[in-house]
Amino acid sequence: MNLLQAIINTDDEGLIMDVKALLFNRKTDWFDELSAEQQQDVMEGIAEADRGETVPHAEVVKLFGKWGLK
Repeated sequence: MNLLQAIINTDDEGLIMDVKALLFNRKTDWFDELSAEQQQDVMEGIAEADRGETVPHAEVVKLFGKWGLK
């Protein structure tokens, strides 16, 4: 008997609720939706931050302010 038929024929309400929860409450992690290249870029950024290689927000705002960007 295949899986779908087993689910259709079951009287086990708990199983039905578990299957429903699995199908409708499943959330995908946004990271998994990224391409391999994008995932690598994110991981590289995290590694840089872990090493303290960051620029304070105030400095970035100041830099972009030169071009009228906020």
